[in-house]
Parts: sequence; C-alpha cells; structure tokens
Amino acid sequence: MLKKVNLLIIFLILIFSIFNILINIDQCSGKENNFFYVGGIGTGNYTTIQGAINESGDNDTIYVYNGIYNEKIIINKSINLVGFDKNSTILSGNNSLYIIFIKSSWINITGFTIQNGKMGIYISDVNYSFNNISKNILQDNWEGIRLYKSSNNKIINNYFSNNKNLGVILDESKNNILYNNRFFNSNKAIILNRWSDGNLILKNNLTDNFIGLSLYSSFRNLIDKNFIANCTNGLYLSYSTNNTIIENIIEFNDRYGIFLISSYDNEITQNYFFNNYQDIKKGPEPPKIKAPGFELIIFVGSLLYILFIRKKLR
Repeated sequence: MLKKVNLLIIFLILIFSIFNILINIDQCSGKENNFFYVGGIGTGNYTTIQGAINESGDNDTIYVYNGIYNEKIIINKSINLVGFDKNSTILSGNNSLYIIFIKSSWINITGFTIQNGKMGIYISDVNYSFNNISKNILQDNWEGIRLYKSSNNKIINNYFSNNKNLGVILDESKNNILYNNRFFNSNKAIILNRWSDGNLILKNNLTDNFIGLSLYSSFRNLIDKNFIANCTNGLYLSYSTNNTIIENIIEFNDRYGIFLISSYDNEITQNYFFNNYQDIKKGPEPPKIKAPGFELIIFVGSLLYILFIRKKLR
C-alpha cells in the first residue's frame, strides 16, 4: 500500500512538472514569441547574453551558440535560455559571486556548461519560482545551484562535478523536484536546509562526495530511488522528521549509509545497503522510525547471500 501511495505521489508530481514546463514554453499564448541569437556568424547576432536578455521580453527564447562567455547574467524575465551544446557552450564566472542570477519565474535554462563561479545559478526570493534547470553541466564552482526561499522549481538531468562545497542547496525552499541528476566529487552533493519541506529527490546519482544527501530541520521530503555510493556518509539527517526514504541503493560508503541525529518519525523502508562500514548510525537516541517500520535489505559479502531485517521501532 505504501509503495502504491508513493508511486501515485511521484506520478502526480511528474505530471505537474511536465505541465509546468509546457506552460514555461508557451506561457503567453497571445504574444508572439521572439528569438534572439548570441554568438555565431549571423547578421545582427548579439555578442553578449546579457545584451540579448535586456532586449527580450517574457516568453522569448535566447539561443546561444558555441563559445566561452565570461559574463555575470541576471535574468529578470520569463524567458527560455538555450545553449547550442552543453559541452561547448560555456558560461564562465571567473570566480564571481554568481554566474546566473534568476530574478523571475517561469524561466527555462538548458544546454550550458556553467563553471568557475562562487554560485553557478542562484535563485533568491519567495516570488521567484516555477523555473526549470535541465541538461546542464555545473562544474568547478563553490556551489552549483543555490535556492533560497524559492519553491516549485525543477532541477532535472544535470551533471554536477567538482563543485567544491556543494552541488545543490535548498534553503527554506519547498516543493522542488531534483530528478535524474548526477553529483560527483563535492563536499556535499545535495543539502536540504532549514524548513526545506515537501521536496522530491528522485533517481539521482550521488557518488564520490563527502556527504551524499544532508537534511537539516527539513520535513516531509520524499527521497526515492537514488544511488548513493563511495561517499564518507551517504545520507545525513539532523533534526528532520516525517521524511520518507525508500528504495534507494546505498553502498560502499566509508562510514555510514544513513546517519540520524535527533530525527524522528522518518519512514526508512525497502532500501538496499551493501558494503558500508555501518549501514545505519542512529546517534545517541533511537530514531523512532515510524510504521510500517524499519525495513532494510542488506547485501552481506556476496550478492547470493541476502539478509532481510524487518523491525518495527516505535
């Protein structure tokens, strides 16, 4: 029953996400959609991305050709920002505070390498929401993406590599979707910090980070079908309650698969643990994992030997 409910929740959220993306692309049906081109050899093409943004309006598309663009970009309109190829259309921040600062809603960003900034993409306002960040490479930043008090955004199919502090942080940000991203070689891959509630973390790959996923004072999040491996700690929950952690693969982590500190009434079920130093560390107090209980599927030694442990902890 629990699995069916979670599948229904995921289905509804993904349908909602697709609907929002379609709205993003065609939000103002009565307005002509204009295209602006940056780089390339076309007559009248812009030389800077910010110059094209300044001339654009809501629902327009800015298409950026291959090249390295050393810019700090502010997007304050509901536009589509599209790179020709994510491997060769490069936004470089030269260690600036941000590379892309989103100051609007209903923005699509896709097809870029975003590198060498303190923050690759920054969204910071309760009024800036329903943005879609997809199919980008974010690398060699201090932080890949930071959301502060921003909700209902989608971060989908991105690759995060060598971001020194973290890949994505949600700070006081609710109802966001992180789906099918890959995180590699950061201090922390994903952080849900301070009242970041109701987020969906689904089918992400988190490998070779110090901490894969960290929750602090965050509630009612669904963490489902992620692959978390070769980290020091896989999942770290602190003062976080009523989260659901289900059907994740958690393996080859140097210390703990899941570490719980003062985190109660979380549902941890149907996860696969293999070759962690310790699968679950409960901290000084029992974690009070809620019904239907504490269900681990632990692979010990060989894949042919499976130990099922099912307990109910109140």
